[in-house]
Amino acid sequence: MQLYKAAIKLESSLATPLKGDTIWGHVVWGIANHEGDEAVARFLEEAKSSEPTFVVSSAFPKGTICKPYPEHNPRGEMSTKKYAEIKQNKKIKFVSAREYVEGADEIVDSSFEKIQVMHNAINRFSNTVEEGSLFAAQEMWASQPCFDLYILSKYEGGRITQLLEWAFENGYGADASTGKGKVSVVAVSKVEARLSSTKYVALAPFVSDFSGINSLKADTFIRTGKIGGLFATSMNPYKKTVVMFDEGAVFESEKPIQFIGSLITGVHSDARICQAGFAPVLPIGDD
Repeated sequence: MQLYKAAIKLESSLATPLKGDTIWGHVVWGIANHEGDEAVARFLEEAKSSEPTFVVSSAFPKGTICKPYPEHNPRGEMSTKKYAEIKQNKKIKFVSAREYVEGADEIVDSSFEKIQVMHNAINRFSNTVEEGSLFAAQEMWASQPCFDLYILSKYEGGRITQLLEWAFENGYGADASTGKGKVSVVAVSKVEARLSSTKYVALAPFVSDFSGINSLKADTFIRTGKIGGLFATSMNPYKKTVVMFDEGAVFESEKPIQFIGSLITGVHSDARICQAGFAPVLPIGDD
């Protein structure tokens, strides 16, 4: 499969982080809206195979990827200066992609500012505002709008561009109907991994059965996904909870690989509904 880099631009605030598994779900809905149920069924069957046709990363500020999970530092005597360095390094979320990817852009510094916005609570029985009842929601504003996605696929660049445009055409994530999550696709280009190694970094959340995988170092998080589109108004909107390894996970593989993980099935009472559990990976060197 070919590795691609998609340059995207944020044109509004976000209410939902640009995580790879959520982006993949938007791609599926884009196919459903434009090509119908049969096309979705084919896409999902391909996703269940040993070589999925479309594996997408989370979004990273232009010219970066997620920072690989750091090596364990054995306990011992530590100076104040060393301790301060460790604390500072923990704040770094992204590293230059040029070390790992041929064709990566110059790094662009970016961060998200989280802002609390107050909303009126709605009485779902009367469909009116609850007087005096407010709740806080969080919006994320990027300091600069340019981000990169990495996509591993059998498709040509034109098809990938089309799928991403369909995925983002109605907005991304929560509160898209009120203007949040407006994303445009700037360009899609082929890239290549720069290094050759048995050690890899994952570029999106994933699950693993650990076959062929050693020395996994990762953060985990709980994902309770929500279904979207027409399904959200006709059935239970929540998927079953799964535990996922987060982007930035580092591991060793016994054989060369391009992605890790698999499609997660059985996450809802409706058997058609799935959860992306795979991520593109990059070799990162053995030191």
